[in-house]
Amino acid sequence: SQFFLAWLIPHVLVNLRYPEVYLNYSWPLDYKAFEPGTVDKLAGHGTWVGSALLWWTLGFTLVLTPVLTYFFGKRWYCSWVCGCGGLANTLGDEFRQLSDKSSKAWALERITIYTVLGLIFISTGSLWIAHTTGALGSLAQPLKQVYGFAIGMIFSGVVGTGFYPILGSRIWCRFGCPMAAILGILQRTFSRFRITTNGGQCISCGNCSTYCEMGIDVRAYAQKG
Repeated sequence: SQFFLAWLIPHVLVNLRYPEVYLNYSWPLDYKAFEPGTVDKLAGHGTWVGSALLWWTLGFTLVLTPVLTYFFGKRWYCSWVCGCGGLANTLGDEFRQLSDKSSKAWALERITIYTVLGLIFISTGSLWIAHTTGALGSLAQPLKQVYGFAIGMIFSGVVGTGFYPILGSRIWCRFGCPMAAILGILQRTFSRFRITTNGGQCISCGNCSTYCEMGIDVRAYAQKG
């Protein structure tokens, strides 16, 4: 269902002369969602559908995401909604044990994922500055194009799926997805979801860490509460 909706909805909306809108993706993963061109087209379309799509994007990003992260932790999106997660759990399932669980991998993950998040903030901000003031016009569009090519196509598409047999099934999710970075910040800030051990059953065998498809050292996190 994730794959079908991810394909169907944008094509239907494009045929209705709306900008491409993915109802199952929110900003910053859908980096075009809050670009001036997208917002102007939706807000200025003159029908309730355009306004509804704009409000859905705002609500998904600013309300639904924090609320669900509070109750279910940051992986609700990866497991229930995201098409990239659905692909990793199907095409990449047999390679999930290859995810690097070393401390070096975790350090690299924090560097790359927050770099990507910073880039999308800078790209979106520069587009709005150029749109409202005329400044940064020579920077905004090239930056958007570079981000779309390097991150939106090469990293998330080619590397994120093509390297399953080499680096495991969650390369993009761990090292590049800006939505994962946002969810991680939300979870650390106020989510009630925590990894804990069952004191009556846990024998610290480490199987939870060995087989975690996200490459998380679950045992270490559980022991730390």
